Formats: sequence, structure tokens, C-alpha cells
Amino acid sequence: MRTGLKGGQLKILSKDQVYELHLAILKILKEHGVKVEHEGALNLLKEAGADVDFKSKVAKIPEYLFEESIRKAPKSFRCCGRNPKEDFILEGRRVYFGTCAGATNIIDPESGERRPGRLSDMGNVGKVADALPNIDFVMGITSALDVSEIVRPLYEPYIVMSNTSKHVQAFCYYDGEVIRAIIKMAELIVGGRDELRKRPIISLYNEPVSPLVFGREYVDALIEWAKAGLPLIWAPCPIAGGSAPVTLAGAVVQGCAESLAGNIICQLVNPGTPFVFGSVPLVLDMRTGIAAYGTIEMMLKEVVLAQLSEYYQIPSWGTGGCTDSKVLDEQAIAEAAMNLTISALSGNNLVHDVAFMEFANSGSFELLVICDEIIAMLRRFMKGVNVNDETLAIEAIKEAGHGGAFLSLNHTLKYFSQEFLISELMDRSPWSRWEKGKKTLAQRAHEKVIKILKEHFVEPIPKDVKEEIEKLIHEVEKSEIIKRHS
Repeated sequence: MRTGLKGGQLKILSKDQVYELHLAILKILKEHGVKVEHEGALNLLKEAGADVDFKSKVAKIPEYLFEESIRKAPKSFRCCGRNPKEDFILEGRRVYFGTCAGATNIIDPESGERRPGRLSDMGNVGKVADALPNIDFVMGITSALDVSEIVRPLYEPYIVMSNTSKHVQAFCYYDGEVIRAIIKMAELIVGGRDELRKRPIISLYNEPVSPLVFGREYVDALIEWAKAGLPLIWAPCPIAGGSAPVTLAGAVVQGCAESLAGNIICQLVNPGTPFVFGSVPLVLDMRTGIAAYGTIEMMLKEVVLAQLSEYYQIPSWGTGGCTDSKVLDEQAIAEAAMNLTISALSGNNLVHDVAFMEFANSGSFELLVICDEIIAMLRRFMKGVNVNDETLAIEAIKEAGHGGAFLSLNHTLKYFSQEFLISELMDRSPWSRWEKGKKTLAQRAHEKVIKILKEHFVEPIPKDVKEEIEKLIHEVEKSEIIKRHS
């Protein structure tokens, strides 16, 4: 079982300020509402007491319906891997880290060149992430642009699940019919629908459109996923100054209203659906027009979102380990380290986007392994200082004597590996030794990536199950579902 980091130490708002945000969220949903482009969901909301205008497709949601959905959403739930040792429980302020998907480009691990993503890259991401001890859940970072757009949403989670025994997240592309095929793939791997409910090896990452629009296909996918009772992340990407208010508080309010309205539909479909609340709180760079990932304002909003998650007692979505830099330079490491640290201390439960570069347009294997090392440092830092009779070391101080040495003491041999983090990537050798190779952090990270890809073994999906999954994908590829989406 993976235990995660224990976050939540960092808070920037008072309890009264958090409550003010909550009241603003209620007001937005009650007075302005959400546009829901799905007739079935509008009917559900209407029957539950929402004020629905079927012509404009806007649902205005009363406070009691909001509160009911919060009560129905689980405060904690398990995310499973193919290997039960990779399971983890979302609860409290426990923090877990993972990648995302959807970047159109990847930094090639062999050539170092930026190029369009391939299906094989997503498999390699799964393999590298599987080998890294501090990466808890996996998506494929890039997109399989060498695969037909029609079956891409099926091949992508399949290739990642084939290359990791950790929990996998699927990126939502199409509507419920395609989602049902993804669910079926996971059922084949674990041995049926009931077993999948018990051991959800996959969750769905779904992004509604800001401001406050739930597209038909996104809602259709939400409904099918909720019916299956599997963990769902409903996380909009409100861009402060673009698709959301420029003020940080206003952007948070809108993003939370969008996310929690998704929870209302989820709980109406299937009360008790495991739901992850939050957003990707981006900022519009007013000089360049890009949706920036490395800003300090985004990090501030991450802390606020964690505080709201604590208020609602629902697991939360976070962002970290990412950068706006185009290459693995000082900016990349500074931004990734900073937002990983803020996310960990804030206590958002699922921190995604590790290894994203270029404001989510590309990804880097090397950044992924460097972030794994940074997370190890955070894990050690947040473990804190253990104070007891043994660690106070009074007897060891006496044994060393005045002016003595501690290196050879049994106390040192017993405790050094518990107290010190032994770094794989950070160079602490003397100049004379370093000068012989003069390798940078990026070069050392590259060597580690290549070593993992050559040597790391992942327990394969059984051959008969793979054949069934591939048969399913081919059937979907030939079906009316695909014709409708083409």
C-alpha cells in the first residue's frame, strides 16, 4: 500500500475567508447556474429540484441540492493498481503524485528532440513511471498522434495499463459509448464489473469547459463512469483573465462551482460515486497570451483549493511538477520544484501534470525522473524530525567523547539510513571526481531514463486478456460509434 505524503501544513486563508468563498460558490450556482448540454442530465437536475431552462440549457442549483451532493460524496476511497502493493487511499490531506496526458509533443528520450507524441511514448512513460518509487498514479504524458483519432481514447489507457502495475487515469475524449469500452477493458483485466468496483484500477479525468459549460459528450462520459461506480476527476481549467475572472478569488470560485456542479450530477446518477474535486487553476500571461503553469499565482490558488477541499471533506485535485520552460533548464527545475513543494504542503490529494513542459504542450522523461527525486526530498522533509531517547543521542555523544568522531559508532550505522535521504541524481562528489565526467543533472536524469527503459520489468497483462482487449478495440473501431465520431 502506498502511503503518500501527509500535507496540509500550508494555509493562506482564514476559516472566515474559506466560508466567504463557499457562499460565493453557492451564489454562482443558484443565481447564474451551469449550462448543461445534455438532456438526460438536465432532467435529473430538474427532478431533484434545480431550476432548469431547457431552451438555454442552464440549470440553477439550490443550496440544499449542493449540500446533499457533498454529503453523498465519499470522504475517502481506494485507488488500486494491477499490483495491490500499488494501491493507495485518498483521505484527509494525504498527497499522491502522478503524470497527466494530452501534451501533443514529447522530448524524445534518445535524440533529445521535441517531436509529436506516439503510442509507444505513452507505453514508455508507463514503464518509467512504474519504476519510480515516488510516482503514485500514471497517465501517458503525451498523445498517441500516430494512432487514428477515433480509437486513440482506447489505445492510450490500454498501452499505459500494459506498462505499469500502478493506478492509471484515462483522459476523457468522447461520450459514454466509448467510455463503456474503456470500462470493459478494465473489467477484463481485473475479472469483471463487480471486481472492478472493489478494485478500481482506473479513474477518469474529465475537463468541462470554462466558463460554466458542460458539453454533451463530457456529461455523457460522466454519467457512464458514475454508473460504474468508479473514481471520477471532474476538473475544469479556468484561466484567470481569460476563461475566468482575473482575480484569484473569483477564478477559484468559478472553478469550484464548475467542479462541484459535476459532483451534483454524479451523486444524482449514483449516490456514493467516488469524486475528486478541484480544477487546474491556470493564469493568462498578459504579455504572451499563453495559459501559464509555472506562475506563483497558480500556486496560491492551489493552496486555496486544498483549503476548500478540507472544508468540503472531498478528495482534491492538484497540479505540480510542471513548467512553462521549453527545455530542461534552470527555469524548468525551479518551477517544477516550487509547485511540487507548494502542492505537497497544501495537501491536495492527487497532484498531476508531473513532467509537463511548455505549458502542457510537451513532456519530458528526464523531468519526470528529476521530479521523482524532488518528491523523495519532500517526503523526507515532511517526515520531520523524530525526537525520542534514541534520536536525542545522549549516549552516542558521551561515547564519542570530547573532540571525538561519530562515523564508526553503532548509533551512526543504525540511524544514518533512516535520517538521511541518499540521493540518486543530485551530485555531491568532490570537484576532482566530478571533473572526470562533468555530467549535469539533465545528463544524469537521461542516463536513468535509458537504464529504466532497457532494464525495468513490468508484470504483463495475461496474453488471453490482451487478446480480448484488442478484439474489443477492433470491434469498436468498426462500429457505428466510430462512424458517428469520425
